[in-house]
Amino acid sequence: MPDADVVYVNAGVISPPLHWLMALRPGGRMFVPWRPAHDIGIALLVRRTTSGFEVEPMMPTWFIPCTGASDAPPDHKPPDRNAAWATRSLHLSAEQAPDATATAVYGEVWFASERLDGR
Repeated sequence: MPDADVVYVNAGVISPPLHWLMALRPGGRMFVPWRPAHDIGIALLVRRTTSGFEVEPMMPTWFIPCTGASDAPPDHKPPDRNAAWATRSLHLSAEQAPDATATAVYGEVWFASERLDGR
């Protein structure tokens, strides 16, 4: 995937695949329908910054599953509805192990309730 300023996803994913995230240039944005569990659907705005990926839950949504990006890995930890809505950042597992702020863990990526600036 070439570098991008904007990635728009039109199908529900359990988590954005690593190569989609890495394609975002600093300042780039991804709009993605997040389906972290079978009964949760949230439109997320993901922004790549110099320090990582900010996440902003936008609205409830429901999309068809994205082929190849909607199956949970064996080591996943899905969020409940409240934790999903509290998500504020996304991290690469290879760079940082999930910590106490983790709201969901999906193999190569994990989501957290803490913002990148520590709030």
